[in-house]
Amino acid sequence: MVFLRIRALLAGALALGLGGSVTLASWTDSDFSRGSFGTSVFVTESNVTKPYDALGAWATNDVSPGAALVFNATAMSPGTVVYAPFAIRTKATSVAGEVVLGIPVVTSSGTGTGDLGAALRYRVVRSAACDASAFTGSPAFVVGSDGAKAFTVGQAAGVVNPLAAATATLPGVPTQFCFEVTLPAGADNALQGKTATATWQFTATSSS
Repeated sequence: MVFLRIRALLAGALALGLGGSVTLASWTDSDFSRGSFGTSVFVTESNVTKPYDALGAWATNDVSPGAALVFNATAMSPGTVVYAPFAIRTKATSVAGEVVLGIPVVTSSGTGTGDLGAALRYRVVRSAACDASAFTGSPAFVVGSDGAKAFTVGQAAGVVNPLAAATATLPGVPTQFCFEVTLPAGADNALQGKTATATWQFTATSSS
């Protein structure tokens, strides 16, 4: 009788195991992470004081025709050579970059042999000084390393004009340019009394 009772209990336990289920609970936890993002700042300003003065007027000349280069060239004659400085720098908080001098947009009062804009020739170097001495020795040419160019030419291939980064409170160190413009000897008499205007665009690009 005892044996039969034990077998019956075992059978009952087996039936319980087959017919039921057990749900196990688990602990859970989570961790989060986040990223913050922002953009850099890149703004330039320029100065055309002559002679160059770091304490002179700096302005964001980003609309054509921009600041007027001081050539003092209203009464040129054949062989006249004139010079004008241009400085550009990054404004406070700006990252570094570089700047490219484009082909000027030219307007002239005359046409044909009387087109002063077509007759003028120019060169540009990076230089703190801006007179004939800036073009002697081994200057850092931007335009005209192999001779003065017409106003249909911009910066030479391979030239890099760096712009220094600014600090949180101070502008970057300026990059200075010197323009030289010449009315060639033997200029046509039809150029007498004519005028021309050239507008150069400096396109700055950030390095990051």
